[in-house]
Amino acid sequence: MTAQVPQEQQHVLGFLPAYVNGTLEQQTADRVHVHLLQCETCQQEYSSWEALKDAAQFAIASAPAPSMNIMSSVWAKIDAAPQKVSPLQWFLNHILLHFWLIFKAQVRIIHRSIWIASALVILFGGVLASIVLYSPTAHNHWSQITLFLSLITTITAASGSAFIYGTENDASLELTLATPTSIRFVMLSRLVLVVGYDFMLSFIVSFAVSLIFRGSLWDIMQLWVGPMLLLSSITLALSLLIGSWLAMLVSFILEFIQALPLSLTQHMPALQMANPVTWQTSPTVLLFAVLFILFAVFYAPRQPNLSE
Repeated sequence: MTAQVPQEQQHVLGFLPAYVNGTLEQQTADRVHVHLLQCETCQQEYSSWEALKDAAQFAIASAPAPSMNIMSSVWAKIDAAPQKVSPLQWFLNHILLHFWLIFKAQVRIIHRSIWIASALVILFGGVLASIVLYSPTAHNHWSQITLFLSLITTITAASGSAFIYGTENDASLELTLATPTSIRFVMLSRLVLVVGYDFMLSFIVSFAVSLIFRGSLWDIMQLWVGPMLLLSSITLALSLLIGSWLAMLVSFILEFIQALPLSLTQHMPALQMANPVTWQTSPTVLLFAVLFILFAVFYAPRQPNLSE
């Protein structure tokens, strides 16, 4: 905007914006006024600043002003005293929301194959059990069929628990370790999601089998609820110590030993110690499941992190 200014003259171009806006001190404004009467170059620059000021005022005048209702609402919010938030409300709005967002995010992080494989295996177990129940001697094998269904559901949950934590199972684990996010809550969230998902599938299959063949739903569920929690917690703890694949292998061996007495008890009395009655849902089984979960949760932060 500044015109070519001859170097031999003393000009007031730097004062013109403030002079146009009327923000100069009176003494300086008088000196600028006197100079403008004599200097054509500064007069041209002054005219440009005046035109710019007029255009800005026109733009402001043509813009619609906010309604009185909007302005009253804005001033009311500005003048209003800050509301006191109760500790319970603050807890619900901040802490629980934070944990819910972390919990929900784990659904996308857990490998998709866990969801698909769990559904297929448990569905296969239910179908296979139904086929056997249709045999002519089904009434003699109800207990064996329910135990088979328990074996499938328990193994499925344990296999999923082996692959919910660790650098080989979570490509973003290093990012999680580098943030204030609680790795313990992350692990618990994934365990609840995977075991809860398998629990829901197992309940649906068990309910369908008991409904179709008029059996007791609890007779089936008591065989897998406790063992599912126990074996899943053992597998999770072992996956931190020896890796996911070895942990899953150990869980298979444990469940296989538990199932052996069904046919070998008469010939191998030593397997009486693995009697499946001890693996049914009971306070002792649930207590051991909680202890293994606590071990896994408190051991997780000791895993190698980025600094190592």
